[in-house]
Order: sequence, then structure tokens, then C-alpha cells
Amino acid sequence: MISLDIVLMVGLLGLILGSFCNVVIARLPKMIEQEWEYEHAVFAHEQDPEQWPVPAEPNLSLSSPRSHCPHCKTTLRWYELIPVLSWAWQRGACRHCGKSIAWTYPLVELSSAALAVAAVIYFGLSLQALAAYVFLMFLLAGTIIDAQTQWLPDKITLPLLWLGLLFTSLGLNPLAVSLSSAVWGCMLGWGLLWSLATGFKVITGKHGMGGGDIKLLAALGAWLGPLALPSVLLAASLLGLTQALWLRWRHGQQGAFAFGPALAIAGAMIFLWGLQ
Repeated sequence: MISLDIVLMVGLLGLILGSFCNVVIARLPKMIEQEWEYEHAVFAHEQDPEQWPVPAEPNLSLSSPRSHCPHCKTTLRWYELIPVLSWAWQRGACRHCGKSIAWTYPLVELSSAALAVAAVIYFGLSLQALAAYVFLMFLLAGTIIDAQTQWLPDKITLPLLWLGLLFTSLGLNPLAVSLSSAVWGCMLGWGLLWSLATGFKVITGKHGMGGGDIKLLAALGAWLGPLALPSVLLAASLLGLTQALWLRWRHGQQGAFAFGPALAIAGAMIFLWGLQ
């Protein structure tokens, strides 16, 4: 039985890690874009030094610059960075410019705390609890990034895949999936969506699915095993269809939309169902 003191400490740690997750969600896509622009500028400079100047190196990282308002860029003080409380105290708006701060910030922090507490209550203070928390937090970060940008970065999907194989190889998979099942799940997850995406491209000449979705399903296979993937795809398809109908009815939107959130939510649902 986990004591109340431990639950509170784990919840507090979850809030802090959720705040860091918000930094990852906000900065990682911009950091990768800066890296691409820098590499392109370096290549252009090497081809024609006279026309293209030496590019400045990217200055954005997870630690620099200090946390600031996304609108007015004012550096925030420590009391403006307290998870959930600062957002509530400021009524969801910046103290300096008055513009609203997205509700996803406290949502991620509260979700992180809830997942950390749930993992410790279920598994105790163990590495399996850490594995479950890491898995679900990666899915949460990927869901929000993809929903905001229609892009699942490799720096989310590939670490999730390798961590799934690592925890499984150490006998710490929360669902007790064997290493051979994790490997086959990874291969099957990759192969299923790669085949669908390739077939769609051959038939229509258009890209129907991003590479991030393929890597995400491979990562889910590494954590959940191959037998769970049909359920994941079925649930994700239903969620994706619901999302497409909602966007078309509510906003008149047609065409491409992010499928990664549906995959991530379906994976989390099957994972939690598997724990039962």
C-alpha cells in the first residue's frame, strides 16, 4: 500500500515533469525547423560562399532561452512558472501583454501528475511504474505536437520505439510482453502502415500517410506486442473517422488531418485495457 506522502510527492514530481513536457511540446518542432534551415544555409554557403553568408547557428534549445511568454516574449519569473497554479492565478493569460495562454499547458501538467500517481499506485515504486509513465507521456507529447503541427518528429517516435525494446529486454515491460513479441510487434507495426502508405501512393500518386505515423505504430508494437496491433488500428480508425467527420461538419474542413493523435490515444487505451 502506497502512503499518502509518497503519492503527494509523486504527484508533485509529475507536475514538474509535465511542465518540462510543455517545453518539449512548444520548442521541439521549432528546434528541428531551425536545424533544417541551418543545414540548408550551410549547404548553400558551401556551394556559393560569395552569395550566401556564413549562417548563424541555431540558438533555440530546451534550456535556452529562458521560459517566456509566447506572444510578447517577456521572460517569466519563477512565480509565473509554478505548474497549474500560475496559469490559474493569472486566469489563463499573460500578466504582461494580457493575451491568453493555451489551456494545453495546465492539461499536460495535470495529466502528467495523474499518470505518475496512477503508475505508482498500480506498480508501486518500481521501474515498471517508470516504464508505464514514460510510455504514456511520450504518447501525450506526440499527440499534442501532431495535433498542433500535423507532424510527428523522429525525436518522439524513435526514442519511444527504442525505449520499448529496452524496457522489454530488461523484463520491465508493464504488460509483460516478451522481447521476441516486442521485436515482431515493432516489425509488424512498421510493415502494416508502410504497406498501406506505399500502396496508396502507387494507386493515387499522392501521399496518404506521414512517416511519423508508421514509426509510431512500430513503437506501439514494441510496447504492446503484435497481437494488440489489430485492436490499436481498429480503435485508431474509428477515432480518425470521428475526427474527420467532426472537422467536416463543424469547420467544413476536408483533406489531410493528423492521424497520429488517433493512433496514440488508441495505443494508450489498449495499454490501459491490457493492464486490466
